[in-house]
Amino acid sequence: MGYLRYEREGSVTLGQPHLSLQDLTTLDVTRLTPLSHEVISRQATINIAGNESCPQPQTSEYLAAIEIMKLKHILILQNKIDLVKESQAKEQYEQILAFVQGTVTEGAPIIPISAQLKYNIEVVCEYIVKKIPVSLRDFTSEPRLIVIRSFNVNKPGCEVDDLS
Repeated sequence: MGYLRYEREGSVTLGQPHLSLQDLTTLDVTRLTPLSHEVISRQATINIAGNESCPQPQTSEYLAAIEIMKLKHILILQNKIDLVKESQAKEQYEQILAFVQGTVTEGAPIIPISAQLKYNIEVVCEYIVKKIPVSLRDFTSEPRLIVIRSFNVNKPGCEVDDLS
């Protein structure tokens, strides 16, 4: 990624955009974690294992979180395609299309990848750089520090007095 040029009160500030990745496990306590990231997240990837049927329970929950957050920039990654035959990958592709039909992810690109063998990783990077807009920054206001602390997540439905 190249440097972005920001001009403020006659000075120039160079900044490098960054990408925040949230690897969410399938534990109950972390399934709702992406909702707490709404303030900084404007895009999402849905990673679907090519050697499993679609949808898996956690995939449905991630899609529900994306719907709640009203994210607009979605990328679907069909991972582990190196582990299946082409016919299986095509069958799962059809399952993915049916799964996302009528949701905010309908029409999102589906990119077959192999993270292990790095197949199509450059396509994913190119999509992120060229198609996902960089958020506008307000350099005239006082800076704010956003802290996201997800290593001690409260369980869904936790009472206010019991929050950690």
